Amino acid sequence: MDITRKNYAEIPAPGAPHFHSVRAGNMLFLSGATARDTEAEHGDMAEQTEVILRRMKHIVEAEGGTMSNIVKITSFVTEIDNAAGAKTHEVRVRYFGDNLPASTRVQVAGLVEPHLKIEIEAICVLPD
Repeated sequence: MDITRKNYAEIPAPGAPHFHSVRAGNMLFLSGATARDTEAEHGDMAEQTEVILRRMKHIVEAEGGTMSNIVKITSFVTEIDNAAGAKTHEVRVRYFGDNLPASTRVQVAGLVEPHLKIEIEAICVLPD
């Protein structure tokens, strides 16, 4: 099986030694993404989620898929509160519609920058 590791020129390079995505067959693994180096970097969790999902959409579409091919996301958040969660869910529904992926949300002590509030990674099953 071919394994392809890839960065995308339209997305800022990762700040650590890894790739934006790794493709193994029709499985696409998206590394944890944040709103770092964007207009939403200092925004609220919903604004950061919007940027992250826009980046993920770009990657998935570049690989021949759609957001409905994302089957699992894991969100790492610096605080879990109902108001922030509700606004984040609204953004997710805009991107996934009725094809919401399986999801896990984990509270963490911090992310790579203190003003970042959420990081999301994803697993995608691309069409054959």
